[in-house]
Amino acid sequence: MSRAYRITVKESEIHSLKGQDEISTQLELLEILPPEAMAELLKGELQNNGFKEQPDGRLVRRDGALTVTVDPCNGEVSVKSELAKDVAITVDRSVTGFDDVGPDETAMRERVRDELKRDIQNKANQETERLQSQATETLERHLDELQPELSRVINKVTRDALKAKAAQLGSIQEIHEDSESGDLTIKIEV
Repeated sequence: MSRAYRITVKESEIHSLKGQDEISTQLELLEILPPEAMAELLKGELQNNGFKEQPDGRLVRRDGALTVTVDPCNGEVSVKSELAKDVAITVDRSVTGFDDVGPDETAMRERVRDELKRDIQNKANQETERLQSQATETLERHLDELQPELSRVINKVTRDALKAKAAQLGSIQEIHEDSESGDLTIKIEV
C-alpha cells in the first residue's frame, strides 16, 4: 500500500536590482574665443546653474536618480538615470508524492527547490525590467527640462564671448541686448 505525502518548499532571496539609462550629446558652442576661454565661460555659467566641478575638470549636477555631466573642454553632455532597489522575493510550492512510486522525498524537495530558484530569478528579471523602464521614463522627462536650460547657458556663453571678442577688437561704444528676441548689438570703435 502506498502512502501519499505533501512537501511544501519555500524559498526567499534578497536581490539588489538596478535599472539605468544614459544619453550623450554635444553642445554646439561657437568658437568665438580660443577653446580655453570658451571652456572657462561655459564652466562659469554651468556653476551658476548648480553644477559642481569635479577633480577631472568635468562639471556634475545630481538630482535624485539623475546625473548630468558636462565636459567644458569638448562640450560633451551626458545625462544618466539610475535607479536601485533591494527586493525581497519569496515563493513557495506544495507537491504531493507517494512513497512507493516516483522520486523519493529528498529528490522531490530538490527538484521543487530548483524550480523555485528559477521562479525567483524570473521575478527578479521582471523587476529589473520595470526599474529599467522607470529609469528611461525619468531620463526622458528630465531631458525635456534640461534642453531649454542648456540652450540658455549656450546663449549666455555666446553673448559673453562676443562681448569679450568685441573688447579685443576695439573700444566698445554701445551694447544693446533684446532679452525677448535674444538679439545682441555691439558697436565698437576700432
